[in-house]
Amino acid sequence: MANAKVIFLIGMPAAGKTYWGEKVAGRYKMTFVDLDSFIAEQEKASISALFAAYGENGFREKEHKCLKKLIHNAVTDTVVACGGGAPCFNSNIQLMKDAGIVIYLQADVATLVIGLNGSEEIRPLLKGRGDMAAYLEGLLQKRKFFYEQADHILQTKDISLTTFAEIISHV
Repeated sequence: MANAKVIFLIGMPAAGKTYWGEKVAGRYKMTFVDLDSFIAEQEKASISALFAAYGENGFREKEHKCLKKLIHNAVTDTVVACGGGAPCFNSNIQLMKDAGIVIYLQADVATLVIGLNGSEEIRPLLKGRGDMAAYLEGLLQKRKFFYEQADHILQTKDISLTTFAEIISHV
């Protein structure tokens, strides 16, 4: 990594990581990378296909390898929108913290459900779930320990571009 600033956005599915990542990168003239898109590009398969072919554990290994590659190859200041589970496996949260700044976009479950219901994106871990709110609440409880290790925690309902200004000025 050649002194590039890397900002990792983490949080639950539909918390706004990609949305805010694109906005922040555009505003501060940084490169934007969606980790799931990067994985799909590297593996030449969709995230759903990778989950189907390798299971969650196999996918998480590929995710870890791609995260390391992305960090190693970062030559420009970069904002990375991570998949919801990325910080929770293979010491990825520590890898991110060592490489840059980690920002947890914290959203309540009701907000996540609204976001997911309005999304056409296929998310393998959410496919075919009956009570989406109950499932997300359980998933959040499992992931909270990792998310809360972030350098900054931002409430999604309170975020604006200026929210990121002070964080970025200190990166």
